[in-house]
Amino acid sequence: MQLSLAGCWQLSPLTDLSIPQEDLCFPGPLSSALPESLDESRIAEQEWHLMHDIEVDEQLLSYPAIDLVLEGIDYHAEIRLNGIALFDCDGTQSIYKKEIRSLLNLGKNRIEILFLYPEDEWLIDSEETEQCLLGKLSPQRYDERIGIWREPYLHCISHVRLEHVTTEQIWHHGGGCELLITLFFKPYAAGLISASVRFDHVTYQLPIDIRSDHVSALFQVEAPKYYQPESPNPKDLYTISVELDGQKAELQLGLSDRFCVTHFPL
Repeated sequence: MQLSLAGCWQLSPLTDLSIPQEDLCFPGPLSSALPESLDESRIAEQEWHLMHDIEVDEQLLSYPAIDLVLEGIDYHAEIRLNGIALFDCDGTQSIYKKEIRSLLNLGKNRIEILFLYPEDEWLIDSEETEQCLLGKLSPQRYDERIGIWREPYLHCISHVRLEHVTTEQIWHHGGGCELLITLFFKPYAAGLISASVRFDHVTYQLPIDIRSDHVSALFQVEAPKYYQPESPNPKDLYTISVELDGQKAELQLGLSDRFCVTHFPL
């Protein structure tokens, strides 16, 4: 289940306090609630505070896991819930999400988004540590104007959380290949649930055993479209559609004997 957080959000200035407070809904730019005398460049130069209150009842708290999901934020922002810092939107991801079930209170809860100047680099520890990146980070820019360009929402999970998808390509010497798609999940509560995996016009329904943490589907590809990494063609990409316990993901994959295992963190 998804609970929309589209509006209304109270917008307040943090730099020029003479600017009046206004309410606005998302998706959209901050300028939609600001005086016309403020152009987009002046808006981007200032710091802003957004505040949205939600009422949480016992039915909502009955879900074992609840994610706050934000997308379409191109400028640096700090996200808080009931005064507690959750995460920063720092341009490294297209979609940001955080499990917040344990931080919600019965009754009124406040979500805040603060568009702030990023900290100076010299204040940050410059020591770097090696990281193993399972998937390519490919954040897209939504708009040059400061705002939120996708509807924010709470995602309530009933039984299992879809966390990760991997694909493994097995190529045959005589032609064709097999594609093994594995879904990794975190179980929360028992129930009769299944996962849907669609690839190349074929859909499998996979029953979920919550005593495990993954489930797999094997697809046969007789005449695959071959993907050339050195000269990529979007038309050669396949779409993998996954659905599990209300969570959906669409992934793009190229088939090539130069690829073995591909990871898609979610």
